Amino acid sequence: MKTSKNSITNDRYFIVLLICLLIATLAWKLIPAANQRIQTYLNIPTPTPDLVKQQELASNEVLPEKFDLGVSFGDSIIRLVASGAIDKDKFIKVYEGRTDLTSEQRKLLDEPSDKTIIVTKENADFILNLLWPLGIANKTNVLSQGPMGTQYKNEVGNFASTGGWTLGKKEGGKLFNKYAIIYLSSEQEALVMEISKNIYRPCCGNSTFFPDCNHGAAMLGFIELAVAQGVAKEEIYKKALILNSFWFPQTYVELAIYFKELKNTSWNNVDPKLVLGVDYSSGQGYQAINKELTDKGLILKATGGGGCGV
Repeated sequence: MKTSKNSITNDRYFIVLLICLLIATLAWKLIPAANQRIQTYLNIPTPTPDLVKQQELASNEVLPEKFDLGVSFGDSIIRLVASGAIDKDKFIKVYEGRTDLTSEQRKLLDEPSDKTIIVTKENADFILNLLWPLGIANKTNVLSQGPMGTQYKNEVGNFASTGGWTLGKKEGGKLFNKYAIIYLSSEQEALVMEISKNIYRPCCGNSTFFPDCNHGAAMLGFIELAVAQGVAKEEIYKKALILNSFWFPQTYVELAIYFKELKNTSWNNVDPKLVLGVDYSSGQGYQAINKELTDKGLILKATGGGGCGV
């Protein structure tokens, strides 16, 4: 029995078609794998979804438009002015080249205030500069018994928090632990000390117990106000995290991305005390997180952090 030419041609056609399909299937599977190997070899991060949008979403979670710290300055600022820890004229002049102080902000230098402190992106540095001298001038066990008052007591004026404070009538080192601005009982002193040891800042590797820069001193001032006014410990950690986030927005936006993408935890469910600890909020802790996120292609290049000057 003879096979027709048309039958042979059809068989060859189907064989060729089958081979093409097999080649296409292999290519579909192998090319992405090869591309991944090339990217790994060249150290190119795997492309991720819209990173700009991701950071914007994280920023909205981390930084509210405004936040009520739930504490007031009371008479602490006018006491700082009266003691010379704040020179009112110098303080006001600093803001002439930035955004002029509002009437409410100027009033804080002249009158006691029982209004709770509202922090925003626009006034975060102003709040920082009011809390800073409070943190270095107010008498507290954190200063007298901590590293600055013991190990470094003979060079206490050489730190960024003391030597860097230039808006007083006296040198920052001469203000150190000198004035009874806020009264704290022995129990409150113990609580301030406990909390200060658990709150770090991304500009260095020290906790608030060692307030050697403006952010550390300002955080100490906030903790003292909060404890003196009866704020619960858990609430102080929550509010301290908000303050740090306003002062170091890039850091905490990245941490929010880290917890969401790598820990499957939304920012609202993260323990503030954990985030404020050495593993995440210290300089070395944050850099480790930043490197991991960068290596995985989960963040854009950092744009910088908060400085330690007035």
